[in-house]
Amino acid sequence: MLAVLLEFNVKPGAEKEFIVYWEKTTRIIYEKFGSLGSKLHRSDNDTFIAYAQWPSVDIYQTEQDWSAEESDVREKMRATLVNGRPTVLHKLTLCSDLTKSETFIP
Repeated sequence: MLAVLLEFNVKPGAEKEFIVYWEKTTRIIYEKFGSLGSKLHRSDNDTFIAYAQWPSVDIYQTEQDWSAEESDVREKMRATLVNGRPTVLHKLTLCSDLTKSETFIP
């Protein structure tokens, strides 16, 4: 499994629009290109950090063929960003996973 950490520097005032188009773009990537989805977080310095998961490096690196409609959605997300694209902070290969979906209750 591969995790990719991305940083999004969103234009002031465009945060709500960014989230809408980030969600739409992420759904396209999940439904069409084989990702395992992503989580979006807002950091303490007002950037957004996404944690995206992929089954493998090969699937992540596979050529993606975006339709005109899908590209339009992605471009609307990018238009909310200061630099027009996210920054890839890290590509992480999974070594161990002890996360849970529920809190431990003895």
